[in-house]
Amino acid sequence: MSFVRVIPLGGVREFGLNSTVIETSSGSFVVDAGLMFPKYNPTGIDQIIPDFSYIKENQEAFQGIVLTHGHEDHIGALPYLLKDAPIPVFSHPFTLELVKKKLREFEMNGRIRLVEVLPGQKITLAGIEIEFIEVFHSTLGCYCLCMDTPQGRIVHSGDFRRVPSEYGTSCRDVKLFMCESTNAEVNPRVADEEVIRQTIDEIIRKTDGAVLVSTFSSHVHRIQTLYDLAVGNGRKVSIIGRSISQVVDIATDLDALEIDPRDMIKPEEITSTDRSKIMVICTGTQGEVFSVLSLIARGWHKFKVKEGDSVVISARMIPGNELAVTRCIDRLIDFGAKVYYPDVARVHATGHAPQEELMKAVTLLKPQIVMPIHGELRHMKALAEMVESLPGDSPEIVLARPGQIWTLAEDGIRLTGETVHGRCFVDGELTGDIRDVVLRDRRHISEGGLVVAFVVIDTGKPDIVLGPDIMCKGVVPASMEQEIMDDIRSHAGGVLDSFMDRGINVQDLQNKLREALGARLKARLGKKPMIIPIIVEI
Repeated sequence: MSFVRVIPLGGVREFGLNSTVIETSSGSFVVDAGLMFPKYNPTGIDQIIPDFSYIKENQEAFQGIVLTHGHEDHIGALPYLLKDAPIPVFSHPFTLELVKKKLREFEMNGRIRLVEVLPGQKITLAGIEIEFIEVFHSTLGCYCLCMDTPQGRIVHSGDFRRVPSEYGTSCRDVKLFMCESTNAEVNPRVADEEVIRQTIDEIIRKTDGAVLVSTFSSHVHRIQTLYDLAVGNGRKVSIIGRSISQVVDIATDLDALEIDPRDMIKPEEITSTDRSKIMVICTGTQGEVFSVLSLIARGWHKFKVKEGDSVVISARMIPGNELAVTRCIDRLIDFGAKVYYPDVARVHATGHAPQEELMKAVTLLKPQIVMPIHGELRHMKALAEMVESLPGDSPEIVLARPGQIWTLAEDGIRLTGETVHGRCFVDGELTGDIRDVVLRDRRHISEGGLVVAFVVIDTGKPDIVLGPDIMCKGVVPASMEQEIMDDIRSHAGGVLDSFMDRGINVQDLQNKLREALGARLKARLGKKPMIIPIIVEI
């Protein structure tokens, strides 16, 4: 019996982690494998990726990974999946060049089959014919997927700014439309690239000092515009930042960027060049701690901004990054620079469909079912309400959760189960093996500090040979530490004495010490540090 299942592993009710399994009786494939950057970082986690256990455990059924485009929230988790499940990858040549770069970093280059798919081309995976429809977004090689399945046509919008011409013509009679909902809740101030170009050109013309522009590293069109504006205003261009430099190299090799090396200067040459004759293009639009813009804002980079300089942040703030970005802006202003960002100037055009385009897509496709994706619940719900407000019969709406198994049937779609899902954490060399227990401990230490109680016990007598000794870190100021430690040492001694009289069970003693010292510290300090009792038996 033929069936079609849609299983979002991420990318619904959240920004990032975009990854969806499409499953039939003939096999399976994955659409995207994205990551999420932590919204705040008190626990040392570098990245968050979907739990790919379902794919890894059933990898013999998976015939491919299809990538809609090359943004990190769509390809960033790919190496962590491929190292355990070496499945062929299908996408645009530009996207695959970005993938190759990632695989080289993981020493996996050459081990994975990468298949280039050009706009308009069709492939067949798991018995489904997939047409790759090119869409306009904020990087090169972006695709919408039009999939002919045994249970009807599925359209996955990918990330798009404008509705493609194929909607309503070659791509019609749609059973399920999986549509991005990024701008469904709040309609953005829509500006096209020409308006952005004019605004930045005016900023350059009235700037006496250096011009610093931060943009998404993958936004090749924007980089070309910035280069053209700099040259047109008699400025040399310097590209700073590892990711943006790699994208520029890839795009140049593919003839997607037209850059004359004579107009470029190396980062180390900036300080010796007339400031009025340079434009710096760098990373850091989201205030990432070690990005170039953030380092400059903190004065930690060799390039210093000063009065007379202009800084342009040509990107939207991704939800969750507002605090980091505004801190960066404040620091740049404090150095005397004039800072332009989307809230105060038209320096960025959204790469995601505004509400008018979202409704146009639904109207042209006339889907029986709409599944909002690529948004938090409020964005998904906003899209659902817009769809329901359209004249005529409203499509069925599915507000999916990660891990849910949705099965297409002749009469619609129904929830038929749930698979392993969740978030895995990347911490340095540990790739996805750190789970909530580790984060919980880190948060506990960061919020309350650490107390270690050490004691040596002669279990034969029984008797306390040494201790209790108490060590603390990050619990109280130095002026209070001695008093608190004396109090805790005395309290721990009382707990130990009570155990000496009734036999010793080390596990019970550790638990009792942890409980008693925690309660004591909570009563005195209003917080409970992490307490680690160490009991040595002789």
